[in-house]
Formats: sequence, C-alpha cells, structure tokens
Amino acid sequence: MSTGAPPIPRVELAYAPTPLLKLERLSRELGVELWVKRDDLTGLLESGNKIRKLEFLVGEAFAQRADTLITCGTLQSNCCRTVAAVAARLGLRAVLALKGAPPAEYDGNLLLDRLLGAELRYCSDAEWEKIDEVLEDLAAAVRRRGGTPYVIPESGATVAGALGYLACGEELAQQIRHGAPDFDSVVITAFSGGSQAGLLMARQLHGLRAEIVGVPIAWEAARVRDHVTSLIGQARRRYGLPVEAPAEVRLLDGYQGAGRAAVQADALRTVVSVARAEGIVLDPVYTAKAFGGLLDRLRGAPGELGRRVCFIHTGGVFSLFPFRGALGPLLAGDGLVES
Repeated sequence: MSTGAPPIPRVELAYAPTPLLKLERLSRELGVELWVKRDDLTGLLESGNKIRKLEFLVGEAFAQRADTLITCGTLQSNCCRTVAAVAARLGLRAVLALKGAPPAEYDGNLLLDRLLGAELRYCSDAEWEKIDEVLEDLAAAVRRRGGTPYVIPESGATVAGALGYLACGEELAQQIRHGAPDFDSVVITAFSGGSQAGLLMARQLHGLRAEIVGVPIAWEAARVRDHVTSLIGQARRRYGLPVEAPAEVRLLDGYQGAGRAAVQADALRTVVSVARAEGIVLDPVYTAKAFGGLLDRLRGAPGELGRRVCFIHTGGVFSLFPFRGALGPLLAGDGLVES
C-alpha cells in the first residue's frame, strides 16, 4: 500500500485483487449498472473483509512479537473465525471470547473455530457487558504461560483494521485504471464503519472518483458516522496520512432491522432471491441486510447513486448455515421435480 507515509507493518494474506462482477439480471431489472466486488473471495476459508483488516492487525502484532491473537464476537462471528484461520496459517495461538453458551453441537463459523484449533471462552450476558475486562484477563493468562498476546477488539474495528480497506480502495482504483468500470458509487455494509473509513481514505489518497456509501446494519447512523470520522483522524495522527474526514459520511440509513442480534424475514428473502438471480450467496446478518437496503433505494430512486454502482461483498457465507431452519420454508420449489 503506497501512501507516501513511513511503512506500516503488514502481513499480506488476502488473495488479491478480488474480481469485479456485473449483476446482469438485476442491472436490467433496476435500470442501473450494478456490480459486485467479490471481497468474499479474499481466501483463507473465504474470509471476506476481515482478512484485509488482519493484514494490518497481524502486522502490528508481529511488530510487538506477539504469539497469541485474542479477540471476541458472537458465536457465529466472521472475525473470530478469520482470526482462527490466520493464526493456524501463521503458527500462532488464537483465543476467542464468544457471547453465548456452549452449543449442543458446533455449526457454521463456530465449527470452523474448533476445527482450526482456537481456544474458546464462552461468555454470559453479564460477562459480555464487561468484555474489555474479559479480554484483559485472557491476555494476562497468556502472559502467565509465557506467551505474548495481541488483543483485537470486536470486528477488528481499530485504525489499524481500517487500513485494510484503504488498501482495498487502492486496489479498486488500480482496477479502474486498468479498464474496470469507473463507478459513481461504491456501497459497503457498515457495522462500526471501519471499512467505510478505509475506503474514504483511499478516495483521497488514490483518486477514487466514486462516492463511498455505507449501509448500517446494527449501529445507529450517528454512531457509525462518529466512528468513521474518529478513525480517519486517528489515521492522520498515528500514521501521518494526509487525510481528512469528509464533510458528510454518506449512509443509507433505516435498514438496521432488529440489529445484528436478530435476522428478519426480509433479509432471508434477499439471500434467496439474490442466490437464484445471480448465483451469489449473501449472509443474513450483514451483507443481505445491506444489499437489500441498496436494492430498495435503487428501486425507489434509480438515479440516487448514479448510473453505475459497485457493492463490495464483504463475505460471511459460513454464518448462513445456522439459519437452515428459518430458510427452509423459503426454499420450497415449484419445479418439475420435488426432492
């Protein structure tokens, strides 16, 4: 990643550049050229956007001579699973603090956490309220056994993590210079807003013309905007990057539903319809909510985001499988053969 600032520690992990794919049928339906940047294909168990963040988080961990990665999340956390995969790939330990009780059987991301050898610490609701203390206790336990821990906050939502999408934005700008479409808008799922902050920095540093738009799926819009602005300021101060927070952090608000903890039927319907229309699988917790919000805006106001729009698919396919029960009624077929 070229920024003109001193080198920033990084371990290259992603399979990049990730491809750009035009969604032909949805584009015809909407009257807008709709593309997807397949950041669900970054490698290491299709780890999506988290692998880009971990390039810089693990770079920082190595700079501190850490041998153990500690993070936290829900039982189906994509970030936790990616940390487990990266640790296994690099010969590190992974310790995961997970919100919830041990299940009767492992599934989805949790199954992969165990398969990859991560150590799990299940947290009650009361413990989750003090998750920072839990993480520090886990770090202290690692130190007692002679290890060196590196703690990654939930979702890797730090300034170092945001650099992953500064790198992604640089990659997208290079793809455009080499013949890819010049998008009017680039849209991305926003939990905390770290990935959007990275893209906004890339817009300033690498000449992306597109407007960068986030779709909040859990946090309220004001909180996302504050976090995006804070991260850009931290990047300027910590890394010396010549970036400024924009006057407006553009969000498509109103698609949070019941928040990240619950998935509603409209998100599941989006999963099914996009899979059948374009052969792309979204996850119901993050990308389906955001992509469904984008489709809603494009149908209601086709020119709002310009004539050429790119959605960055940030991954999460393994968290789909625990929703098999809820998806079942939506998958009944009316074809020639009923299996």
